Amino acid sequence: MALAELAGYHAVDVPVVEATTAAWLLERAGLPIDGAASHSIPIGPTNLVVGDDGTVSGTLIDVPWGASVDLVVAVDDDGQTVLVASSDATTRPGVDLAGQPRDTLVLEDVRPRGVATGASAEQLRHRAAALRIAQTAGALQATADLTRRYAGERVQFGRPIGAFQAVQAHVVLLEQMAVMTTGLADRLAIEPELHPFDVVAAQVVSAENAVEACRAAHQAHGAIGMTREYRLHTLTRRLHTWSGDFGETIDLSARLGATASQAPSFAQMILDDTRPELAS
Repeated sequence: MALAELAGYHAVDVPVVEATTAAWLLERAGLPIDGAASHSIPIGPTNLVVGDDGTVSGTLIDVPWGASVDLVVAVDDDGQTVLVASSDATTRPGVDLAGQPRDTLVLEDVRPRGVATGASAEQLRHRAAALRIAQTAGALQATADLTRRYAGERVQFGRPIGAFQAVQAHVVLLEQMAVMTTGLADRLAIEPELHPFDVVAAQVVSAENAVEACRAAHQAHGAIGMTREYRLHTLTRRLHTWSGDFGETIDLSARLGATASQAPSFAQMILDDTRPELAS
């Protein structure tokens, strides 16, 4: 978690969350994790099929740095962890909103580098989502620090703009969003086993925090915040991209709402250590 948060703070151009999740997947499946730092996972849906002859066919959508990493780890429809070489796939290059590679890999009768039963597709999403929340927390803190520093340096009407109450409100909101999201990541980090309800709830709050923070940061910065030469966009574009990873907010919110409506007691559902089963 700490590494993901640090990577988010500095907006590093490497798939930290994806490589970490890939290593976890391989470990759960009992497959070798040597060189896992150069692995990735698909963000989008997969439709992998392992044939009777052992070959793999299907499509891996939105694979961060898919054309650049050595291997990609995914979970097929039967819950098997599949390890394939990116060089064995046909690559359709793509980028996300932040300009980072998000490639689609098409596999046709590819011989996998490893297949074993391990974590389910849902467990994969939750593990990656928890790390993404930590990464989001780091980016939010960097956005808050950058905005606070700019507000203290930029002088308008004879004084720093940070002296104006409207700008102060933006700076405070940014700090609140960063601290709240860091708390979510820390809570998930200490859980012995991730519970779907906790992860999905944290995803929804984290995504909403990211949207609010981006709005406040750009309002506080004004025009300079939109320039490519200034660092703000390297953070806010990532925040917008990450808020939709491993589940769209509207779909996750609907699942939480359905779960809450089925619970005997809303207060008990929130306060008890025993979490309800997440509605599908």
